[in-house]
Amino acid sequence: MKKLLSAMCVFLINSSFASSPDYAQIFAGKNACFILYDAQKHKMVEEYNPKRCSERIPPNSTFKVPLSLMAFDKGIITESTVFKWDGKQRWMESWNQNQTPRSWEQYSVLWVSQQLTPQIGMKSIKDYLADFKYGNQDFSGDAGKNNGLTNAWLSGSLKISALEQLHFLENMQNYQLNISHDAVDNTMHNIYLGKIDGGWDLYGKTGSGSRKYLKNANASQLRDGYFIGYLKKDQQSYIIVTNLSDIKPPASQNKEFGGPLAKAASLQIIQQLQLKAK
Repeated sequence: MKKLLSAMCVFLINSSFASSPDYAQIFAGKNACFILYDAQKHKMVEEYNPKRCSERIPPNSTFKVPLSLMAFDKGIITESTVFKWDGKQRWMESWNQNQTPRSWEQYSVLWVSQQLTPQIGMKSIKDYLADFKYGNQDFSGDAGKNNGLTNAWLSGSLKISALEQLHFLENMQNYQLNISHDAVDNTMHNIYLGKIDGGWDLYGKTGSGSRKYLKNANASQLRDGYFIGYLKKDQQSYIIVTNLSDIKPPASQNKEFGGPLAKAASLQIIQQLQLKAK
């Protein structure tokens, strides 16, 4: 029955795949979405759970992609920028050192993001979000806390659907955003993750948070996860967007963040699809 429901939730255009992913197993216990989009043909290849793909959730650290575009475009950072660590010990060991634009993305360093947003400024951020058509464009932050510049994207007021992430990523790749080409090229360079099976180059960013914004009894125990990115090989390019949320609080021994879960699910699906170069 679960597999039947899973099949009913998949919008599949390309029937040339060697196998179909086991979505029921991959996303067990989750409300989830997966999108694979052929950026050359401007065609949806696979969309799992279209209703979920239209639901807005916070971007969490995937917001570092548009934030990078803004910072490079305004000239606040260059590829040689060094973000000086303030000496404060933070819970992620990789955060406790100087950072570069690449390590900021690689280690998802929150304090760098919170340095950049005030430098860009609220008005410019709102202008960029409008130009990017980035979700609900709400950068107000938590109600009554006036913390938009430091917290809006962190399980907070800013929300974006998987489909909106897809359109943003497509426009970014095609240089159709009102920003410099260098801002796009530098950001792409800094979110490069390496090669995967089949010789594909993987670019991407995770985002992890909780569903505390739902304001119910267990919401803060429920994980949100995002993975957004690109698969590239020769002249081919695909866009990947995955998000997921816990349906119920996870077992105490299963505390991995939502973003890495979404990335792992994405790679598992790609492997099961046996995506081949044309």
